[in-house]
Amino acid sequence: MRRYAAAIAATAIVLIVAVALFMAWRAAERSVANAPLTRHEETVDLATVVNQVRDLNRLETAAMHVVNVGTITQTYRMVPDALGGDELTFFATGDVIAGIDLSRIRQSDAWRGPDGTITLRLPSSQILMTRLDNRESRVLSRKTGILRRPDVDLESRMRQHAEIAIRQEALKKGILLLASQNAETKLAGFLHTLGFRKVRFVRLPEAAPMER
Repeated sequence: MRRYAAAIAATAIVLIVAVALFMAWRAAERSVANAPLTRHEETVDLATVVNQVRDLNRLETAAMHVVNVGTITQTYRMVPDALGGDELTFFATGDVIAGIDLSRIRQSDAWRGPDGTITLRLPSSQILMTRLDNRESRVLSRKTGILRRPDVDLESRMRQHAEIAIRQEALKKGILLLASQNAETKLAGFLHTLGFRKVRFVRLPEAAPMER
């Protein structure tokens, strides 16, 4: 009899707990159903976004290592080069760095579409720096006429020409396009960290080279 009474008591306790849990679940369900639906809205201050992008300043996004071999010659009319000429052949190697100047972005260069896409109009890419590698660049040959003195400034002028030639070679190889593409990739990642899922860029035409 004691076992029978204990079984009945245990069954009653289980039923009471089950009913209590069911009533609590129904109450919670009614509370959720009756709660008003609220829409989450987020206001994005594009002025703040533009300022954050501008703070990146001159963003270096592409670099090329270029080699150039050039010759500069001085001659005189009616005088053979073996007597009055001066010729220098120079091997030059250096680096060209390109990017965009983000400090030029204005508030009007950023806007947000109805679908939440942020569009950013980027400045044109530019050559930011051309630098000769003085350790690797060197004179390959020098020929001076027997009736004249070598021009002491000929090598320095050749270096200037070599720097221009290296920059032009990088432009031919498409360094500005590469700089624009890399800038978009970097900025897209930066804007994603600010919470923008959709980013689109408008690219201005490439500008004339500018160096610092």
